[in-house]
Amino acid sequence: MSDDTQNDQGSSRVLKDLWRNWAVSYGAITLPILFGLFVPRLWLPFICLVEAWALIAFGRTVSMSTNACSLVLRVVSRTLMLSAIVMFGIAILCTDWLVPTVMHLQLYNSEIPFVTCLVISPATVIMCLVWLYGGLADNFCRNCQRRNGYYAGDSIVATLYYRETRYQITILMILSLVVGAVEYWYYFARYINSDLSNPDRFFFNYIPLAMYLLSLFFIGGRYTSMRVLYQAIEKQHDGHRNRTVVRFLIFCGDEMLLMMEDEGQWDTPVEMTVSRISSMGSLQAGLLFSEKTGKKVPPMRYCFTNKGFATGSNMIHYAVFVSPEEKDEYTGSGVWFNTYMLDSALAGNMLAPTLANELYRIHTMTMAWKTYDRNGRRLYPIRHYRPTFRLRDLPQWNVDYDDQTWFDVAHNNEDHRFFRLRSVWNRLTDVFNRKAQTGQ
Repeated sequence: MSDDTQNDQGSSRVLKDLWRNWAVSYGAITLPILFGLFVPRLWLPFICLVEAWALIAFGRTVSMSTNACSLVLRVVSRTLMLSAIVMFGIAILCTDWLVPTVMHLQLYNSEIPFVTCLVISPATVIMCLVWLYGGLADNFCRNCQRRNGYYAGDSIVATLYYRETRYQITILMILSLVVGAVEYWYYFARYINSDLSNPDRFFFNYIPLAMYLLSLFFIGGRYTSMRVLYQAIEKQHDGHRNRTVVRFLIFCGDEMLLMMEDEGQWDTPVEMTVSRISSMGSLQAGLLFSEKTGKKVPPMRYCFTNKGFATGSNMIHYAVFVSPEEKDEYTGSGVWFNTYMLDSALAGNMLAPTLANELYRIHTMTMAWKTYDRNGRRLYPIRHYRPTFRLRDLPQWNVDYDDQTWFDVAHNNEDHRFFRLRSVWNRLTDVFNRKAQTGQ
């Protein structure tokens, strides 16, 4: 599948992805509750863990193959893990499964040590609250922005993903809170822990299933209505579709040329928009730079390309290297920032989000490339050794900034805890992604 075809998803594809993520996520929560009708309770934690693994693997495939937001899948996978831990704890304390029974409850039935929905509902509320409180500060969201170079607010699709994902998590929390409240009321007011009667099954199993089915119709109807509005907005912003933004980062030694934007943030002064292309050679990029600035073509190197979420657009990034003799020619275009000024502007949120993502990507991948091999093993025997990072060395660094492997190495290497366990887990959860890429 070509990049152009893969990225030109359109409004229908975006909304279908959002509905699919909702159906899979909420369905994964409902499935263990239904299994409680015929599966022994001691097996339910294992089912939750298998589902959590499947959601993580599926989320990786979604993120890598379509750039679609898979945050709700991540929240539900964490919910299932938390639920499994609680179920294991109850099983260990209340049965002779691993150790002699610790808790002896009145009218206790070892065949029903817990009611599944009473565990999953509060776990869902907790995990939803954790993300809603943290928002985009979550590492998962930050890494997504840094990998893709897009952020909420820079395009219709990015904003749609952010708002709808937050909306889905809010709805999931509210539904879990309502269902949990009803279930706990019935448990303490009517339920006798000796067997499951028909009313028990209705409250503990069929009500959660009914809420799931109703949510499918509600979310589906919402996105059907939004599709008409979204297509109208697409027509108004048609110029933003099927385009390529070419950005030039201008360096002179350890300094970078920046210009103040209208929004009060610093950004590169040279950026151009052209018709959609999947790649651009250095010769063509040099001609564009010369046309934009009116100056002769300086030495430059291709850095990386960001693929748009679903708009058919992309962004190509080049680094331009100006000699000290030519520095004064560019001074009128902006202000030269040294590394200390860049760090201060980044910490003060004074850099444009796209520029901040560019600098983060270059720094993170460079340091990973200089410190570790592709498997995350240290290149130096000294633990936590950090090589120097100097902007003037960028022309000599032989690192591929399009290679996402270096992002993974930066976050999972020998200097991080549980490196081997993380590596095994990543290989297990990448199985679906490898199959998807092979199928393409």
